[in-house]
Amino acid sequence: MQRTFEICDLKTDAGKLDQHAQTLYELTMLANEGHSSWKVSSFLSELKDNHSIYVGYMEENKLVGYICCMAVVDEASINNFAVAPDHQAKGIGTKLLQEMIALLKKRGMERLWLEVRVSNDAAYNLYKKIGFTEIFRRKEYYHNPIEDAYIMELALTSEKQEEVEG
Repeated sequence: MQRTFEICDLKTDAGKLDQHAQTLYELTMLANEGHSSWKVSSFLSELKDNHSIYVGYMEENKLVGYICCMAVVDEASINNFAVAPDHQAKGIGTKLLQEMIALLKKRGMERLWLEVRVSNDAAYNLYKKIGFTEIFRRKEYYHNPIEDAYIMELALTSEKQEEVEG
């Protein structure tokens, strides 16, 4: 059986935002072993926010991964990013992140920020591979369990990228 994959904007169908919020919550819980500080209402609120961007990775019309950013003026931050456990290590996270970066560049964003658990080696390595730089370590940023976060940054404009690379 041939599988079909597509990357899509989860905000395009306003009539499905409630359904998308529930699906995003469930996928987040699954990908994070039952932990999330976000509720269904958090996802719904952000789906309705004009500053948020949601990109999903669909397999056979089922959401298996997503990334969301908040983009304001010329900077953006990744607020959530998840891939279903049975779809991890297949390049989906890389594709989602690359798609988001391309969208942010088109919108004129200059920098992309994120926080990542210090224990999340897979995510940390993905971000480093894409070109993110570790800025600092924020103590006890996460709860359930309590854990530090790396704050990371990616320059999105060629001028800013030259500063980081030079």
